[in-house]
Amino acid sequence: MTRLKKAFRILLYLSFGFVIYYLYSFDYFTLSNLKFNFLFLILSILSLWAGFIVSTLSWRNSLKAHNIYINRNLAIYSHGISVFAKYIPGKVWVILGRASVVSERRGSVSLLSTISLKEQLLYLVIGLSISFLAMFWVPINPLYIVGLGAITIALALLLFSRRVHQLILYIMKLLLKKAPNIPHVPVKEALPMLKSIVGYWFFWSCGFYLLVLSLVPNSSILIAFAFPLSVCFGLLAVIVPGGIGVREGIIVFFLTTIGMESSLAITVSLVQRLWFISGEIFIFGLALLTKYKITKSEN
Repeated sequence: MTRLKKAFRILLYLSFGFVIYYLYSFDYFTLSNLKFNFLFLILSILSLWAGFIVSTLSWRNSLKAHNIYINRNLAIYSHGISVFAKYIPGKVWVILGRASVVSERRGSVSLLSTISLKEQLLYLVIGLSISFLAMFWVPINPLYIVGLGAITIALALLLFSRRVHQLILYIMKLLLKKAPNIPHVPVKEALPMLKSIVGYWFFWSCGFYLLVLSLVPNSSILIAFAFPLSVCFGLLAVIVPGGIGVREGIIVFFLTTIGMESSLAITVSLVQRLWFISGEIFIFGLALLTKYKITKSEN
């Protein structure tokens, strides 16, 4: 077994341990006596799972945009097998996990990790942009809208504008003595990647709205936009494994702002975490099935 394979196997064990630990620590297993509309609940889960399927397509498209071609099975396996890595503190394995799997057959870990990071950053920009547009219909302090818009624009310029990218890295190098490895993403390079990224944000946001409808009938469609906002800030909170606590806090803030009772908003925020983990379990299980197909085709 190579060092890379050993490291990846350790990663899997660690990720399982961390996700169970954090869920237990935050009392996610204590929810009970909830009444669901099971039609909306099933539709929300199917929409969530569809989003995870599209996310594997996004990873494959990102590699294709850099002239690295992998088949559907390898895309599903590499993306899905490391899905729980986000629960390891630091989140570096979110970037490295799937890259390390693909590197065993295509490209170098360094190049693949850079592509993985680019896709994650585009995912962040799109999610923030979707949430920012919704803020104009939410009765919220205008300063929050300005702040969210500033973060979104700054991140977009950092990625898409070479001059801004170089300027910000230069300033960070002066302040930190070493510039972080944040890649520049030319717009021409980003365009083939954006369609599938928008696709899984659409499925996940619709799924979240259906989940809320299963608990709280006649909820406003604006609730759908709470999900990308919460996920993005959970991702930005680098030191918080899986964004646990951050995501839930954003969702509670958003839902109470548009008029939902705080106790009900807290319940929704906890349920959505278990709901989303069902999608992670789904794509992980699908990855294990495709691993069997990959091994069979190579023998």
